[in-house]
Amino acid sequence: MRVLAFALACLFATSADAQTNSAEIERAAHALSAIWRPVEGAVTATTINAACVGAVEEIAAIEAALPPVLTPESLQRVRGLRGMLIVPAGDVAGWLYVFPPSSLSWITPGMGRVTVVSEADGFLALQDGAGQSVSVQLGRAGQFPMMRIRQSEGVTLNYVGCAPAG
Repeated sequence: MRVLAFALACLFATSADAQTNSAEIERAAHALSAIWRPVEGAVTATTINAACVGAVEEIAAIEAALPPVLTPESLQRVRGLRGMLIVPAGDVAGWLYVFPPSSLSWITPGMGRVTVVSEADGFLALQDGAGQSVSVQLGRAGQFPMMRIRQSEGVTLNYVGCAPAG
């Protein structure tokens, strides 16, 4: 995973605009850096554990799918199988690489960034590879990190952070 993060950070190091290095943004980027898998049905220990089966293998599959030449266009073709992999972009606060599954076809893979809407409430705006803003909320279900994604039509999807990235 560190090789992936380093390669991606090198690729886009010169394209990232300078952004204020606020502690809020760094905490948000760190909290998002994981493989997020969908929780089917009610959020229970059983459904959370079921969602995480195969998460580490999915990270490896996404790494294997990376093209030999990394460009913004080539990264937009890389997607997760079931989950969304979010990887920090190195030393530039707030910049991330987002690899959503095909089920989230409206989220474009590639380099994005995070901004904090309300840290106290866990509300973030995640900019995808096409610059589109995706509303997310971070929280916890017991010991598990959770992320809610709000689709444009108002439907909320629940994801669990199964394994850290980066």
